[in-house]
Amino acid sequence: MWIPPLYTTTNRIISLITKIEVLRIHFSSANLPPKIMDKIKRISLLKSSLYSARIEGNTLEISDLESKNTEKQKKKEIFNLIDAANLINRIKVDEPLSKNILLKLHLVVLKDLSPDAGQIRTEVSVIFNQANVAVYLPPRPSQINPLLNQLLQFINSKKEGFPLVTAFLSHLIFEKIHPFLDGNGRVGRLLISAVLKSYGWNFAFAVPFEEYLDAHKSDYYFHLDKGLQNTNEYLEFMLEAYLDQLETLKNQLEEEIANKQRFLAPRQEEIVNIMKDHKVISFDMIRRRFPKIPGRTLRYDLKSLVDKGLIETSGKTRGRYYRIVQK
Repeated sequence: MWIPPLYTTTNRIISLITKIEVLRIHFSSANLPPKIMDKIKRISLLKSSLYSARIEGNTLEISDLESKNTEKQKKKEIFNLIDAANLINRIKVDEPLSKNILLKLHLVVLKDLSPDAGQIRTEVSVIFNQANVAVYLPPRPSQINPLLNQLLQFINSKKEGFPLVTAFLSHLIFEKIHPFLDGNGRVGRLLISAVLKSYGWNFAFAVPFEEYLDAHKSDYYFHLDKGLQNTNEYLEFMLEAYLDQLETLKNQLEEEIANKQRFLAPRQEEIVNIMKDHKVISFDMIRRRFPKIPGRTLRYDLKSLVDKGLIETSGKTRGRYYRIVQK
């Protein structure tokens, strides 16, 4: 395994990085009110963790996290990812990444979920696709530590001029080394944030690019599978995912600052998306989509959306209907 794999910084890659850098400067120079910044941090971190878990098969929705009836193990997976992301926030700029940091991340991600948390695998592993067909045989256990040392040497050398390229290449290599029996995908995506934090190239909030990866899961797995052979295509896909989420955040923020209050809490955003799919809906329809959320909480969400001028109502009490405000 070549570390790093062969790649070139194509015009497409440079164009994507430039657009991302422009947005990074935009966010760093924006004088955002503390209340809005706190909301961005909270929602972005939640989305990043939720969708990273969903990529691995966790079926929870954002609304499920508030329910007492939600399966505890699935909820634990997401809260563990939030704790691991907070661990990354404590990494200092120019602090070299180490194997100890990787083991700590794995320990937190699989805390109370696996007896192998924080331990390098000592047995042969095989990666299967969704059809349960073996598609990749990771390195033998005896090769893991030497390969991780090469990966960390590449990361800490900072020879690559673009931190994003280093971060995404590190994710690809880590997944190919597959050092753990379980949790490689979740830790590997956290590694992207860890690399960027150590390089001092990061945002004041999590960039939930995992949402894009989950929505394009087949493409994500395809590019990971072929990444060592078609590294440029893999890099372009990952950069597009990152840029897409940044542009989404920018658009939401612009509307929020313009007093349109569009940067919504996650469940309220889900409600708005449901209304976009149905011209008119009733409260009962909303309650059926969120069976684990108390009716009083859903009524508060709807009232909040009405107050923000995003939806409007017709009728009263049981005959009340809701629809998106036409602009």
